[in-house]
Amino acid sequence: MRRSQIVLFLFGVIAVLAIICAFIPEEGVLGLRFPQLSEVLSASDRPGGLSPEELIEQRKLSARRHEFQTFFKEDPARFYLPGDDVSFFDPLFASLDRAEQTPLRIIHYGDSQIEEDRITGTIRERLQERFGGSGPGMLPARQYATPRVGEGSTAELQRFFNYGDAAYRAGIRQYGPYADFVRLDTVSTFSFYPIRRKEKGQSTFDRMTLVAGNLRSSLSVTSKGDRREVAPGQGALSFVRFELPDSSARASLTVAGCADLYGILLDSKTGVRMDNVAMRGSSGAIFTTMDREQLRTFYKEENVRLILLQYGGNSVPYLKTDKAISNYLESVRKQIRFLRELAPQAKIVFVGPSDMSTSVAGKRQTYPRLPGFVDSLKVSATQSGAAYWDIYGAMGGENSMVQWVNARPALAGSDYVHFTLAGSRKIGDMFCDALFLYYDYYRFRKKNGR
Repeated sequence: MRRSQIVLFLFGVIAVLAIICAFIPEEGVLGLRFPQLSEVLSASDRPGGLSPEELIEQRKLSARRHEFQTFFKEDPARFYLPGDDVSFFDPLFASLDRAEQTPLRIIHYGDSQIEEDRITGTIRERLQERFGGSGPGMLPARQYATPRVGEGSTAELQRFFNYGDAAYRAGIRQYGPYADFVRLDTVSTFSFYPIRRKEKGQSTFDRMTLVAGNLRSSLSVTSKGDRREVAPGQGALSFVRFELPDSSARASLTVAGCADLYGILLDSKTGVRMDNVAMRGSSGAIFTTMDREQLRTFYKEENVRLILLQYGGNSVPYLKTDKAISNYLESVRKQIRFLRELAPQAKIVFVGPSDMSTSVAGKRQTYPRLPGFVDSLKVSATQSGAAYWDIYGAMGGENSMVQWVNARPALAGSDYVHFTLAGSRKIGDMFCDALFLYYDYYRFRKKNGR
């Protein structure tokens, strides 16, 4: 059959069908219904059968989905996830959505890069703004201060911690959930007061909790005339809680007896609670040397849903061989596996080191092994079931530290290692911007399907 005959045949078929559509009644004949000609013609003007409004909405969804997927695959500030599974954080996000009914805790362990609540304070502030909550979280049971809340103690108590100088070891595994405690064998009053009087949020709290253990006598704990007695043998940890007036900026606690005091939690009754646990000089290889039951009890009791491990920077100057790097990576894997076992309800994020500069031929340059070390950390963390967030990549990668030091205002200090307050806030904001994009995608998927 010739091509012209085929075309004529097709047009003939279409014409016959059009006539049938035009003359068959709308209710059909003998139970058979044909589409009306108006329906056929109007459908032909609608791509995919969608109305203009539906088409616009579909294109918006497609663009939003593309935005998410581009970030998750290409942006250096993204999270590197086990198996590239973008639903990794879904259980955390579900808990955040319920935080006003069921409060949750986040613990940020790290080295000197997070001292004085740096980075942590920004993350806490933004999470509490979005999901509710207030308070600075954990304060050690000793003379201490965050940028927002100060603490005083009437007694000089001996301090022990499971990192840094070996002279401060206690010769035990029971260092508490923060690897740091003071030993009480007298009476001490701890007082808390605002440093930035006009600032609310992280400076105010309405719940105070003493965390203690290794009781060698009954422990008497008093706040504003409310006295509690805790007997020895109550388990791995003892929690003594006091409800305070809403938005309290001041509080005090008197403790008498013989026990180890692991910290005092200043929180809100609901929402997000977040602790800053800075360990100067630590490589993070300490958790497996601590008491399992104390950690397990605390993580469960306080509903810990996210653990941030920010380490690696202290090790960079000393990682000069493949063997040294391999040993450190194995240590990271062990810590992650250990914490996942003790806190199965929590997601773990390993926050890698920033760019760090050393002098090479009189010029500031990135430590030679740092880029490869960061790549290896990503693999080790994700293969161990943790997410990885890459400060090195987020701040610009190789030799970016020089730019951060030279910025105005300066974002990093003259040691070419530590961030300034402005730089710490920028890092905290970049972390939250990334996390919130994953949260927005979580909500997007719940609304529009996977």
